[in-house]
Amino acid sequence: MLSARPVEGRFRRLRSIANTILIAILFGVPWVRVAGEPLVLLDVPQRKFHVLGLVVFPQELFFLWLVVAGLALALFFFTALAGRLWCGWACPQTVFTDVYAALARYIQGWTRAGPPRHVAPWRHVATHGAWIAVSALVGLHLVGFFHSPYDMVSALVRGHWTGASMGFWIAGAALCYLDFAIVRQTFCKYLCPYARFQSVLLDSDSLVVAYDTGRGEPRGKKRRDGERGDCVDCGLCVAVCPTDIDIREGLQMECIGCTQCIDACDGVMTRVGRPLGLIAYRSLAALEGRRTQLLRARVVIYGVLLLASVVGFGATLAGRASLSLEVERNRTALYQRTADGRIGNAYTLHVQNRDREDHLYRISLDAPAAFQLVAGVNPLPIPATGTVTASVFVLAEPGAIATGDARGGTPIRFLLEDIARPGRPVVRDSRFLAPPAAASGGSQRQENRDE
Repeated sequence: MLSARPVEGRFRRLRSIANTILIAILFGVPWVRVAGEPLVLLDVPQRKFHVLGLVVFPQELFFLWLVVAGLALALFFFTALAGRLWCGWACPQTVFTDVYAALARYIQGWTRAGPPRHVAPWRHVATHGAWIAVSALVGLHLVGFFHSPYDMVSALVRGHWTGASMGFWIAGAALCYLDFAIVRQTFCKYLCPYARFQSVLLDSDSLVVAYDTGRGEPRGKKRRDGERGDCVDCGLCVAVCPTDIDIREGLQMECIGCTQCIDACDGVMTRVGRPLGLIAYRSLAALEGRRTQLLRARVVIYGVLLLASVVGFGATLAGRASLSLEVERNRTALYQRTADGRIGNAYTLHVQNRDREDHLYRISLDAPAAFQLVAGVNPLPIPATGTVTASVFVLAEPGAIATGDARGGTPIRFLLEDIARPGRPVVRDSRFLAPPAAASGGSQRQENRDE
């Protein structure tokens, strides 16, 4: 069921700390509330994405593209510098597979020498039971990024086991169990696309987990000066590898950079009284006796692009308006004529408050003096992170419509201003349509009349 032996060492301790931090973030973030709002919640049904105090709406998905581009460039940048650092230290596949393996070893009574000769059947059952429980916990928190975990737990307490969220929870738990308990590092070897294109990102100056062939060869348990290298050929580096590779055969696609072979080899070198670092984080250039160049063309290019994406995200965020206004014309009736002879146009205002506070906005019109705005509710109250649709009318005297703009429409502007913060209104342009006869002020036959 498990093949890799447990290992101890400085990198093992650092990875345990990193695992603890990453799992705490995954399990803690869905429960955190700031001023009553979730810290991170991708609320798809309500079309609101709560991210670190911001509320991002679907029409602002360029923020998501900037984040995705930044993460991809960060992956390229750190891979060029330190190899598969993400795979070995931060990838959820590695983190949770490591946790599941440690849990199984604890239940089944593994020692540093490996598994016991016989594992009682109840221990196998207990192992799978523990895996299922952890999978359910992980699935709950994965769904918690899309649906409030408070609501899910409340529904469970009330006995409501139905609904889409519960279905996704069960599916997520089943997927976690299948992946972390059954598939494990097989995913990294055969399914993960990153392993396939890492060779494009690496070069001889990238820091990778590498074996010093010049120092270690020829291998042998018995050493005579000038006849044997430092490698005693104990095979422990292979026994502790989660992907079952021999690092002594050189850099391989299956290596995830977990550093377990480094700890295992350092432990052996300490016991036999030889220098550490036979397997270590180093560049292939260093093994060839050349100086490692960390600052090189691809690293600079990736770094500049990463910095540009961060600056672009910051600039876009700083210029983000807290209010969105969209003006939509009534397309079923381009214009109407009222009983007093005036021409009317109907508009729909879609107002979106992106702030976390309620606001009161005044609607006004920037148009010639003969144009009049008619709104059912003005000022318009909009709740925090809410969207309100308001219908308004604009009326105009036929003689006030300019002749040159009669057929193409008279330009007008709608202004929406926060009453509490006047002086910076949101402006949207539109046009006022009228029949050609209205431009001359006459009372000719009406076109497209809609009474």
